[in-house]
Amino acid sequence: MPAVVKFDEIACGEPYHAALAFVGHEPRELSFPHSHADFYELMYVVSGRGVQRIAGTDLPMRPGDLALARPHDRHQFLVTGREQLRFINIAFPAGLWRALSDLAGIEQAADWDRTPTPPMVRADEPDGEVATECHRVLELFHRGPSTIDLIRLWTAVVPALAAGEGGTLGAAGRPAWLVRACAAMNVEENLGAGLPRLLELAAVSHGHLARSMRAHYGRTPVEHVTELRLAHAALLLATTAEPVGRIAERCGFDSLSYFGRCFRHRYEVSPREYRAAASRRVVPNQR
Repeated sequence: MPAVVKFDEIACGEPYHAALAFVGHEPRELSFPHSHADFYELMYVVSGRGVQRIAGTDLPMRPGDLALARPHDRHQFLVTGREQLRFINIAFPAGLWRALSDLAGIEQAADWDRTPTPPMVRADEPDGEVATECHRVLELFHRGPSTIDLIRLWTAVVPALAAGEGGTLGAAGRPAWLVRACAAMNVEENLGAGLPRLLELAAVSHGHLARSMRAHYGRTPVEHVTELRLAHAALLLATTAEPVGRIAERCGFDSLSYFGRCFRHRYEVSPREYRAAASRRVVPNQR
């Protein structure tokens, strides 16, 4: 395998690539070091123990851990236990990752590209949402992968990465509690609950939340919730065929006309116009 791997070499014309990876037959066995020219990787550890070595740093890998590898990361894997290290490996083009991050307004995604090592967190239990989505995407890849499958995975794992106990928390001087609360608000049920749910997640007073939001995000809590709702609506418009009214309802807007006004103010087009344009820039060319 070459030291720098290109996405077309592993999944030409596909929206993503998924495989169950095995590392090592003997303790302390190292995999071949490599980096990626133009794609990211998500790794969910299924069994075994080991480390991911990046920039001279060993990041432990245990069952239930979720890790991200960026295009510029030169990494390799070391087995530290007696059994093979097994993890679900999901690769996807850098352009798609950045488009989805922009649509959903995930600010931490840009920070992750600048840190010495990528985020790596304890995701959830074997039957949790992250594990379920990783296994589902792996199965669907062998049936015929689609961008929608990847987007469903993405919406499950990104909040987990953003809310995890990794070095990305508190990025750009933001307190960890605020980063966690804002990341959790990307979950649809939290968006629907709105400001009361944000206050519950933050576990601080309304005044403290308002001051912190203004200092670190430059907007009020209500403005932040509205921005996240609109970003989620934009993602649904770009990736589903659901009626605009249903999308507005899912995102917490009680009035379709109010949703339309807010959406046009934010994106300078109507929801229907956005749907037509956004699908062209998110969905990659197919074979």
